[in-house]
Amino acid sequence: MSHNPEVLYTKEIKLVSSEGVLAGRLVGEHSGTDYTVRITYGKGTSEHTAWNLFEALTQVRNDLEREGLKPAVEGACRDVYPSRMALEMGGGRRAYRWPPSGRPTTVDIFDTVPAACYARLTSVVEQSDLNKQRRKRDNE
Repeated sequence: MSHNPEVLYTKEIKLVSSEGVLAGRLVGEHSGTDYTVRITYGKGTSEHTAWNLFEALTQVRNDLEREGLKPAVEGACRDVYPSRMALEMGGGRRAYRWPPSGRPTTVDIFDTVPAACYARLTSVVEQSDLNKQRRKRDNE
């Protein structure tokens, strides 16, 4: 018995590189216990399935980074990272956006990052490292 995936997201996005901006299309799906993120752009497609949307997006971002591309979505920003509860209970759809000071706000990981904020886009490794630093600081 096959499951028809439920389409949770389908939207046009921008992919940012040092050479400019490309148009792309993002699709997020849920099937059973798995989530799939697919980004299609001029040169091709990256698609990954994981136990939550944030992890699937992270795997897609790793592929895009090899092409010099960063998707202009909140889940690819240096100041955004989901809580464990958001991953386990919410499928990784929502995450915290941590301002330099004050309380975090909740964002959808596929919300569009405007061109004026592209400096917030970062690599998967840097995003993870910054989250670890933030957690360490919060635990001190």
